[in-house]
Amino acid sequence: MKTMTLAFSLFLSATLFSVLGCNSPTEPPAQTQGAEEGDHADHNHGDHDHGNDDGKSDMEKMKENLAKLSPEDAAAAEKQHICPVSGDMLGTMGPPIKVHVKDQDIWVCCEHCIDKVKEDPDKYLAKLKK
Repeated sequence: MKTMTLAFSLFLSATLFSVLGCNSPTEPPAQTQGAEEGDHADHNHGDHDHGNDDGKSDMEKMKENLAKLSPEDAAAAEKQHICPVSGDMLGTMGPPIKVHVKDQDIWVCCEHCIDKVKEDPDKYLAKLKK
């Protein structure tokens, strides 16, 4: 009888674990970009950040902030989707910013990325072509 109770307890525990999981918190995947790009180590974002403490998904933030642009600009930013400097999804830190370099418009996530694009436009334009 003891063996049967133990076996049933193990079966029940395994079943519950497989259905419910361990409920341990998970960390977001680490970014693989270097210090020069991706982590914004050389500047801060003031009233906007990379966190998601407002409960909205990045996609919700993007849609909300792209809606603040003209329909044409919103479509262009959504098509580009990613800031070539930070690698972040456009619109997750506020409305993206249009920068005109080398006879074309590109989008960046924040004011601090504008200077980087203007300093080395070929580098960031090449990233958008990948």
